[in-house]
Amino acid sequence: MLSERELESRFEVMVEQYITRVNIEAETAASIARTMLLPAAIRHLADLKAGGHDGLVAETQELVGQFYDAILALEKANEDHPAEEGLELAKYMRDTVVTAMASTREVADRLERIVADDLWPLPKYSEMLFIK
Repeated sequence: MLSERELESRFEVMVEQYITRVNIEAETAASIARTMLLPAAIRHLADLKAGGHDGLVAETQELVGQFYDAILALEKANEDHPAEEGLELAKYMRDTVVTAMASTREVADRLERIVADDLWPLPKYSEMLFIK
């Protein structure tokens, strides 16, 4: 049986591990979004503009703008921590950073459906479902 102090210590370690993991996931998500997915979406948008596809340009341009805003919000959320450590920071990570990651992911998923396959740098869900 663990003492109260041992339980508190384990709790503190688990909270710190959670904070660290969410921070790493957020940094990775922002990096992938900014350096891989956003450039692919912008190239797709340029191709649509060159082809004179005004309706598709408007749809894609709106999503690219939303995606850029979501990336900025994720980066800001992951940098602006209200606390240095502990449960308060863990709650912030859960409520703010994880939510910002989900928002970024939601726009990325919508872009994935419309960006040309040859431009999208990652396997698409439809491709992963049918890989043998």
